[in-house]
Amino acid sequence: MKKQVLSAAIAAVSLLGFSQASFALAPTTTPDLEIFMSGASAQDKAIAALFNNLCNAGTLDVFKDNDKAGSEGKSHTAYFCTLSSTNVPGLSVNGAPVASANVLFHKRSAGGSAQGVNPLIDGVAIAAMRIDNGNCTLNSGNVWFCNAQGANLTNQVSDAGISDVEPKLFIGPNKPSNAGAVDPAAADAALTVDAAAALLFGVPVSDNLYVALQQAQGLMTGFGGSCAAGEYTEACMPSLSRQQVAELVSGQIKRWSEFKVNGVALTSLVSGTYDSGDGVLRNVAPTDTKVHFCKRIDGSGTGAQMYAKFLNNPCSSAGLSPDWTGSSLAGPVKHEVSGSGDMELCLEDFADGESNAKQVTSTNPDVFNTTVNGSGAKAWAIGMQSTENNATHSKHYRFIKVDGVAPTLENAFRGKYMDWVEQTYQWRNAISQDKKTIIQKIAADAGSPSILGTVLNPGFVQPFGAAGYLAVGTKHAFTDTLNLAAPVMPYSHSAKGSLSNCQVPVIPSSTNTSKPM
Repeated sequence: MKKQVLSAAIAAVSLLGFSQASFALAPTTTPDLEIFMSGASAQDKAIAALFNNLCNAGTLDVFKDNDKAGSEGKSHTAYFCTLSSTNVPGLSVNGAPVASANVLFHKRSAGGSAQGVNPLIDGVAIAAMRIDNGNCTLNSGNVWFCNAQGANLTNQVSDAGISDVEPKLFIGPNKPSNAGAVDPAAADAALTVDAAAALLFGVPVSDNLYVALQQAQGLMTGFGGSCAAGEYTEACMPSLSRQQVAELVSGQIKRWSEFKVNGVALTSLVSGTYDSGDGVLRNVAPTDTKVHFCKRIDGSGTGAQMYAKFLNNPCSSAGLSPDWTGSSLAGPVKHEVSGSGDMELCLEDFADGESNAKQVTSTNPDVFNTTVNGSGAKAWAIGMQSTENNATHSKHYRFIKVDGVAPTLENAFRGKYMDWVEQTYQWRNAISQDKKTIIQKIAADAGSPSILGTVLNPGFVQPFGAAGYLAVGTKHAFTDTLNLAAPVMPYSHSAKGSLSNCQVPVIPSSTNTSKPM
């Protein structure tokens, strides 16, 4: 019987990995199959849980790059376990059916979604982490930390990819530096694409900006409201309008003193201190009043969804650009980071006055050697992130509302929250059926309402409400009531036939008369 991994397993994914018995597979074991997947870092926790859900109990080892202490696995992770034909029907090795197989599954997150699109179409090899080079050390349980530098990387053409938006959207600002813009005809010829699920994104801000907005919008005690500083319930979340977010991420506002609330500069409306939960009191007011934008590198699906939803780019030739120069002296300042883990470090650096995050130094290949916050300034920063991140507030940033609406499954389900997209899995048509069988199983499970509701989303409950994923209503039945145990999104970006996250999502015409409004 297929095992179900519930919220405890998600918590383990979010921290160090999985606690397993003595039958787990060490790096000295030769795999029967080795699969390479690259792409969206926003969905790393989901990938980990989905693959673990296929493993025979007690057989999993997890390998994480140790490039940044405290953020292990932010660029490369691998999972090694025994799969069975019970959990993966049609399991085969070298074309022959087998009852079980030891499978090593690599997930590259560096560079984001486009690394799971453009290199697959073009057949370009990209860096993946080796775990057979004496470079991995057992950390605890069955979690290994691995050096992922130099000779400990190997160039591989990925078998499969995962992207936050459909492959054909990786043009314009979404084109990675190591590939050309996606050619739709070439994509159709090279890839099989499966739209899996709807994923909620949000607008994250550094903790100091969150509290500043609470004060300016009259939510906090002493400022006209009843909320504590940093209180993270839906009622206490501050908000920015879609237009205000667009102004900030398109580089229109240099300093927060230009951002006025009822004619008064935001910087003049704040005072006092706050505690991010670590017992340290920090000033709400920044030491640096420039607008800081933590941006994902070109090719990120997290970036692609934000540009489509807020800037109408590349959906329209008149869309606003997220690629602006800015000024380190006058502002605004843009910081291009690699993955979702780097986004967390960038936002936290400006909340706490730290210098942990690295931004791009050079491109093709993308190299991240430049410190984001070299001066250790405390500043107000805004970024982009999926809502499966930071549910425990271990990093010092929080999501805000958009147009007064919080990023919850309920609000998206009812058509009230706009920042969500339909993500895709894709695999090269040229790979073996051995690999396709496993990849297709993961993709199918990623869109299963019951697996989303019982395996993935329990780990993505934010203090302000349930977040994460919904199955797509074009594949699954829905009613006018959200079922959190098997959530289905009635709205669709494919009402015209093919998936386009540029489309305004609507509930397609159908015989279903139970539509949420």
